[in-house]
Amino acid sequence: MSKEFRFPDVGEGITEGELVRWMVKEGDPVAEHQALVEIETDKAVVVLPSPYAGRIVKLNGKPGGIIPVGAVLAVIAEPGEKSAPSSTPPASGRRDKGSVVGRLEEAPEDQARPMAERKPIGGSFRSREAASAPVAMPAVRARAKALGLDLARMKGSGANGRVLMEDLDRIEKRGEPSGTAPAGIQPGTGPTEEVPLRGIRRASARHVAESASRVAAVSFFDDADVTRLEAVRQKQRKVAEAKGYKLTYLPFIIKATIAALKEYPYLNSVLDEGRDTILLKKYYHMGIAIDAPDGLMVYVIRDADRKSILELAKQMHQLADKAASRKIDLSDLKGSTFTITNYGVIGGNYGTPIINYPEVAIMGLGKIAERPVARKGKVVVRRVLPLSLTFDHRVIHGAEAARFLNGVIGRLEDPDRMLIEGK
Repeated sequence: MSKEFRFPDVGEGITEGELVRWMVKEGDPVAEHQALVEIETDKAVVVLPSPYAGRIVKLNGKPGGIIPVGAVLAVIAEPGEKSAPSSTPPASGRRDKGSVVGRLEEAPEDQARPMAERKPIGGSFRSREAASAPVAMPAVRARAKALGLDLARMKGSGANGRVLMEDLDRIEKRGEPSGTAPAGIQPGTGPTEEVPLRGIRRASARHVAESASRVAAVSFFDDADVTRLEAVRQKQRKVAEAKGYKLTYLPFIIKATIAALKEYPYLNSVLDEGRDTILLKKYYHMGIAIDAPDGLMVYVIRDADRKSILELAKQMHQLADKAASRKIDLSDLKGSTFTITNYGVIGGNYGTPIINYPEVAIMGLGKIAERPVARKGKVVVRRVLPLSLTFDHRVIHGAEAARFLNGVIGRLEDPDRMLIEGK
């Protein structure tokens, strides 16, 4: 009997993905656990293995198509089976979701997904653009095309936003320009290019918008003299390079940050608004924001307080490579308690980074550069690291944030103290 392989729930609240490429074709034999398809989610590109051995009877969806969780990706016939695949659901009335980690019984398909996602059109998945387009009769679509109107940007006067012939009459009578320009763009002002907001960029856009709407954000700025720290880094740099990775300032900054978080635990917390409770976390999973090819990504170093400087450098090297290639595990992208973003590697001194909600603080690192500073009445050249701290004023007051940042700076300027605390 043929079996359906559905897009499984890969966690992290992901509800859909974009099909990147099929790794098999219809008619191919397939082994259990063989790589079947690459799917790009809001977090990473995941390779989904086949849960069954057999022969590929049907593949649903094309590269670039948007696939909702629970939709049928492929139909797989059992070895030796010659009959056509059955579209009849299991007798129990429950569907096999085909989880990555095994088979999972779930509610019937029509109850498990919203109405708009229940039945693919014509046996394949609609793109997000098609799914959001208003309904219109063929004659209306033909006339709209002749007038140069984009129905996907129109909301008609009919039921459920259906575009009617009367709507086109009104537009033509008023002499409105053909095609409805996007918000903020005047028709005829110049060429434009539309890029779908998908994957990491879409997830990041939603996340920062949520943070901006829910957090009472305040930013605080200061500088750290890392001249002595540079000397310490240079001593250990060759050890790291011999093992195949670079030793940057960031592992030292992580150590200094964790030590300060232990002194000021409210910066390593979350606010439970429903219960009016602040949850102080006694573990330290450091989020590191990086500029990945497809947008901003935050990977997580778990239990960073238990790792040495060189161990942190090695894990950062491994996770950054995986993030850049989009082969990183979803488990490495969640659970951070405090985030550091290093925009200084690109340029710039200070910023107002947006908190990685539901965390309550984030620290930004500016460009390290030599600057003239006053020391004991003399002007000397020192290596200076600009720091920016954004914090949630609902949980942390200004004096506490200043003391925390002073704690980070004090350790960066006295690396011997930091290394002793880190043992």
